[in-house]
Amino acid sequence: MARIPETDIERLKNEVSVERLVEAAGIALKKSGKDKLGLCPFHDDGEPSLVVTPAKNLWHCFGCQIGGGPIDGR
Repeated sequence: MARIPETDIERLKNEVSVERLVEAAGIALKKSGKDKLGLCPFHDDGEPSLVVTPAKNLWHCFGCQIGGGPIDGR
């Protein structure tokens, strides 16, 4: 099976906005300093625990301790 070139992966990471992906999934984000907060879609969330950092194009959930970029998750 062909492997996606690393240059293409890096280009996608730079061009695809995590903030826009999260909003497109129907998650409302509210500005909080340099970050944006929302309800995590991966667990029942009563308080916003999903943090999107537009400047770094990353996301992290403090409730379920996962996060990542536009094409990868941890």
